[in-house]
Amino acid sequence: MKILKWIKRLGMLLFLIFVLLLITGFVFEKISRAKAEQMKADGQFAEVDQHRMHYLKEGTGGPTVVFETAFDPAGHLQWYHIQKNLPKTYTTFSYDRSGILWSERGKNPKSGDKIAEELHALLEKSNAPKPYILVGHSFGGMLTRFFVKKYPQDVAGVILVDSQYPADDQYLSPELYKMVNQGLPGGFLKFANTFGAARLMFKNMFPAEPQYKYQNTIMPALLYKSADATLEEQDHMKSMKKEAAAINSFGSVPLYVLTAGDKTRYDNFIKDEKTKTEMLGAWAKMQKDLLNLSTDSKQIVLPTSGHYINQDQPKIIEDAVNQMVEKVSGK
Repeated sequence: MKILKWIKRLGMLLFLIFVLLLITGFVFEKISRAKAEQMKADGQFAEVDQHRMHYLKEGTGGPTVVFETAFDPAGHLQWYHIQKNLPKTYTTFSYDRSGILWSERGKNPKSGDKIAEELHALLEKSNAPKPYILVGHSFGGMLTRFFVKKYPQDVAGVILVDSQYPADDQYLSPELYKMVNQGLPGGFLKFANTFGAARLMFKNMFPAEPQYKYQNTIMPALLYKSADATLEEQDHMKSMKKEAAAINSFGSVPLYVLTAGDKTRYDNFIKDEKTKTEMLGAWAKMQKDLLNLSTDSKQIVLPTSGHYINQDQPKIIEDAVNQMVEKVSGK
């Protein structure tokens, strides 16, 4: 009887500690959000479909290099250091999709078409010089398909950075397809976001290096805004992939396909060697197939880079951008 009594007391104590932690986390989150509201945006704003969207534009003259971010709550911050390093002799443009970082969510659905329409309107309102060179990483690479389809006359070139392949079910076994497309645990992350745990989980999303100090400060501070919009994009990922798969040609628009080639990049989340080998082989085939989007395409494989090439080897992206600018400018 005494043992049961002590077990009940211990259980009650643990429950009270858990409740106290939740209350502490909730208060911490409220204070953190109030502080984040005082942070000054690093770019400018324009109104698109009755909501404000944030963008960072640098340089002058055309063409405009337009950066599209992956499925990622960091928004334009993923391109921040690259954009700062590029020449100012042409325009560079990064932005936060609706609901991410400093951009308001608005009322448009999270569809490929609407994301492209919002980006095009934002470019127009910011007076970004045409033509555009689209640079898309991962999910952002897939989103370029919608923009090219809707505004082909404005697109002079495309650079895909380890881009997502929308019809990945053609190359992956059912088991691997399920693993790759299982997504983030939305319910848990929303709970963690409410009680302050999410900002701690994503505190060091960027490398712990001096050049990323700014990103590692801003991204977790504004995660409470970005998390819901990112999860909403995940909810619509299946339909967006299906629609993107039907857009299979950029015509003769120049295309560079930058591909991660580090064979150890899946080691942290695929332990089975056979499955990992299958994933590496399938990704290589999908990246190769991306070349068929254009009649003027070339692939650049980076043997020592993981999926986030913009962090592992940003200089390669910078070089590719400069080469594309020269190519489309006829210099």
